[in-house]
Amino acid sequence: MNGFERRKEKKKEDIRRAALELFQSYGFKKVSIDEIARKAGVSQVTIYNHFGSKDELVRNCIRTFLHNIMEKFKRIMGSDKPFNQKLELIVLDKTDIAGQFQGELMQTVYQLDPEFMESFWKNEVAQITMDFCEEGRKQGFISPEISNEALQLYFEIIRRGVVSSSYMQMDAVKNTKIIQDLIKLFTYGLNG
Repeated sequence: MNGFERRKEKKKEDIRRAALELFQSYGFKKVSIDEIARKAGVSQVTIYNHFGSKDELVRNCIRTFLHNIMEKFKRIMGSDKPFNQKLELIVLDKTDIAGQFQGELMQTVYQLDPEFMESFWKNEVAQITMDFCEEGRKQGFISPEISNEALQLYFEIIRRGVVSSSYMQMDAVKNTKIIQDLIKLFTYGLNG
């Protein structure tokens, strides 16, 4: 990569970083290209030259964000902590994510980039989730009587339910508690 290409990539990364910071604080809808340009120290034209449109910038930011989150979860899953501690770390991080983006993350990603999200789920999240469940099964946290097919269907039902629920999209603070309760249901059942 020559000097021009390195500067171009750095500028793109600066724009992406500034946009993500603003999106996480204020949501996707409320942030303007002008605000992103000011925070990144570039002109609006530069943003359009690199990304084409606000929607494409949002798409790019979401993809980067989700890949970074998956890398973080992989590190947690690869640690030598017991399954229940790993699950708690992942869940607490997910509830923190739910409070970011003004509750607009899932709704936005499925509106702007449904093909990416389906592909991301099938090619990255689903297999890692099943591997993680297998670890939980080996450590005695998930019953060996529950089939992989049932676990996959369970996660698919939850994923589709969260995405399609306008209730889950509304209040990020309230949803944090609900998500924690759903995880307790998953981990400990109805008896807690």
